[in-house]
Amino acid sequence: MPRCLLLLIVACSPALARGADKPAVVELFEDDTDALIPQLTMGGIAGNEDTRIEAELTDVFSGKKALRAGAAQRFNPNIKGWDFSIVEKPKEGEYRYLRFAWKKVGDGPLMIQFISRDPQDWGHRYHAGGSPPWTARELYSYTPGDWMVVTRDLYKDFGAFRVGGVAFTPLHGGDGLFDHVLLGRTIADLDRVTAKILRNTPPREPLAEPRLKQLLDHLGHADESIAETAVWALVRGHKEGIPFLLSTVKIPDRKRPLSVDEAKVKPLVEGLTHYRHLTRQSAAEELFQLGDGVLPHLRRAAAVAEGEAKIRLTAFVDGWAARTGLDELRLRRCATVLRIVDTPEGRELLARIEKVLP
Repeated sequence: MPRCLLLLIVACSPALARGADKPAVVELFEDDTDALIPQLTMGGIAGNEDTRIEAELTDVFSGKKALRAGAAQRFNPNIKGWDFSIVEKPKEGEYRYLRFAWKKVGDGPLMIQFISRDPQDWGHRYHAGGSPPWTARELYSYTPGDWMVVTRDLYKDFGAFRVGGVAFTPLHGGDGLFDHVLLGRTIADLDRVTAKILRNTPPREPLAEPRLKQLLDHLGHADESIAETAVWALVRGHKEGIPFLLSTVKIPDRKRPLSVDEAKVKPLVEGLTHYRHLTRQSAAEELFQLGDGVLPHLRRAAAVAEGEAKIRLTAFVDGWAARTGLDELRLRRCATVLRIVDTPEGRELLARIEKVLP
């Protein structure tokens, strides 16, 4: 082929010029049990036990299939085609965030492990149910008996590594169900994929009013996993969920609060964690007087605090609604549901919520 013709073809074809674009989200597992299960060749703690793993067709979080694994685990540290770089600032073909859904059928803890390809390292574990057998991020002390969504910053939790394998690990008896295991460059990228899949995965039964009330309550929960699970349950059940939010969500009659300078808030935040009760009380009163514009600063401070300081800051933020009438956290999560589902009626409520949020 003449060189000039080859150059013309490349110039007219961006895909050939730069190579195929790599996706912003990678599905480590969604529905393709036929591809993944045969590769999970190792079972038990030693790797040579015939631990059961199968496709679950009835009790799924999203799509048509989930994975059902028996205790103690089913795994492979070298899954074919897996070599996904986890980095702080992901470029094309790199990732930072993880999302998965899981539940336990029966007693005992639950764990999922991501194995580094180079060097092989098992130290990237998420555990629920107390007393992990190996070093792990303990997400909550209880074991989820219903589907729960987990979104994590892998880089923040474990630093840079390359995902090469996985272990699905229900412990101490009972089965573990796993579904919707995704890697994403950003949380927004993950949200787009999750929303698309869930909107095509209706619940087995329409959401009844008691369940809708429970989900609305969970939107304001301090446990991020419980709240996030409620968001996605309402997205999945949007045919009942959106009308329920439209008829139920109460918005205080107020204007968007004025922003407050961080320099003014910082010493008051420090005062909230002081050992003297009078100092904490004085700082709290000054913060209430400054208004709802202090909430973003308070949430950021609570997110990075540790120990007793974190407990006190989180309790103060959680009590803000009772004192001021603005249930900011619940409204933000309602807004997330409305934004994802995006109906004409929902847009109107969303605009009203956004007018009062800090």
